Amino acid sequence: MMNKQELINKQMAKARKVRLANLANKGKETYLNKQWLFSRRCIDKLSLDKIAEICKVEYDEIWEALKNLGIPLLILVGREAWLDWIEKNEKKIIYKEI
Repeated sequence: MMNKQELINKQMAKARKVRLANLANKGKETYLNKQWLFSRRCIDKLSLDKIAEICKVEYDEIWEALKNLGIPLLILVGREAWLDWIEKNEKKIIYKEI
């Protein structure tokens, strides 16, 4: 028979697995997916605020996702460098990652 702490640990482990599965599923069609985020930010030119609203997350999470996925931040690289990067990477990201 499990003691109280073992039962809590087991429940927490199960909750973590469910959370990770939910994040993985959520990531397929949202800001955790490089292709999706690239399309929304670089092709549709949505603001980070608008993307955050669509994904029901905070602005900071979108900012971090852009950094983690290697999509440059317009404010940090400047408009010219950002547009050049989009032009060079659009086909690679949109077509090769599918």
